[in-house]
Amino acid sequence: MPEAEKTDKPESAVGQVASGLRQRWLLNAGLLALIAALGWIVTQRMSQQQVAPSPPLTSLPAVAVAHVRIERPEQPEIVLEKPGAAWRLTAPIPARANNLNVENLLRVLAAPAETRFPAVPTQLAQYGLEKPLARVRLENEEIAFGALHPLKNQIYVLHNNEVVLIPGYLLSDAAAPYTRFIDSHLFEDNRKLGSLQLPGFSVSLKDGVWRRQPADKKLTSDQSNDFASEWQNASALSVEKYSGKEAVDHIDIIGTRDGKSEKMRLGILAYKPDFVLYRPDENLEYHFTEETGKRLLNLSGQ
Repeated sequence: MPEAEKTDKPESAVGQVASGLRQRWLLNAGLLALIAALGWIVTQRMSQQQVAPSPPLTSLPAVAVAHVRIERPEQPEIVLEKPGAAWRLTAPIPARANNLNVENLLRVLAAPAETRFPAVPTQLAQYGLEKPLARVRLENEEIAFGALHPLKNQIYVLHNNEVVLIPGYLLSDAAAPYTRFIDSHLFEDNRKLGSLQLPGFSVSLKDGVWRRQPADKKLTSDQSNDFASEWQNASALSVEKYSGKEAVDHIDIIGTRDGKSEKMRLGILAYKPDFVLYRPDENLEYHFTEETGKRLLNLSGQ
């Protein structure tokens, strides 16, 4: 009997350990199942609470627009037209248009309209729509911009006899001055420079390399090419209608446009605080920083 008792005790201990492990495994499995169930419930509730995206303000796609008119109180009317692939400003002055800024303006067509309700003529004043800040006409669509919402970053607009709330940042494009829609690049994309006669020296393209005259032995071909590239891609900080100021010097340019050779003379109106260039063919003046002007007028190997 004593020997039997000795052999039974180890077996009993092993059974207890195994039983404890099974209980822990079942407990862990139960906890995992509970966590999974809770996760499923949370996911379902979140999906149910998701708000459907707001419908767009209009159904007119931006690609279908080729004529835009902007009216603002006591400001010149802005007219933008797209006769081909690129936009042009036709009023208040003719100019190449900044396509990116025009496209930003067209975003209002697809603006999310979170809230809309029928317009009541006697209540338009409380939404700033009796005398709109701006009125934008895009083909047959007309959108009038009123007051900003007092609590949300949204603005009231009038469209199709409805008062609609759309994102407030869209007002900045509609209320921008006409100069914002002028292309800031000094040259058109299809105009390629071939030579520049600058005050004191000239550069010309020969056999794919830009060369300076008089020659500068310390000047590398990379420096000459970079100089010409800066001219080719020159982009002004601002562009304005010609002020009538007399030029203090000139820059003569020969290049090609659509395969045809063309000459151009630029007038230098000022060196500082802004470097200002005048394009007589456009009747526009391009304003650059003083530092940019120094780079455009100096090419040296030192």
